[in-house]
Amino acid sequence: MLNVTRVALAGMAIGVSRAAFEYALAYAKDRVQFGVPIATKQAVAFMLAEMATEIEATRLLVWEAAWTLDKGLDATHAAALAKTAADDLTMMVTDRGVQILGGHGYIREHPVELWMRNGRGFPMFTGLAMV
Repeated sequence: MLNVTRVALAGMAIGVSRAAFEYALAYAKDRVQFGVPIATKQAVAFMLAEMATEIEATRLLVWEAAWTLDKGLDATHAAALAKTAADDLTMMVTDRGVQILGGHGYIREHPVELWMRNGRGFPMFTGLAMV
């Protein structure tokens, strides 16, 4: 049962990460600073690229863990890896989402601040936070 919970929580963490990434990406494309969208700035573009890469890599870990569970195999290792990776990913992506939005990232008009606060809880859902 713990493995199923880990995989489900990892899937939810991926969802939060994807939402934060997509929101930050749309904001970066729309926000113009010094005559150009901030998405064209190298620092922002690199953050967005790393966020996208890590989301996909972690999503594959979660899929592998879910596949292992579906096959009825021992998924302890795969579920633990997926959960730990998804916990770390959520904090990284939501933090960068807040950074990309700058001062707007901290106000409640934008959901990234909520996703960051919620993402902080993922490591604690199974009872032990490895932070």
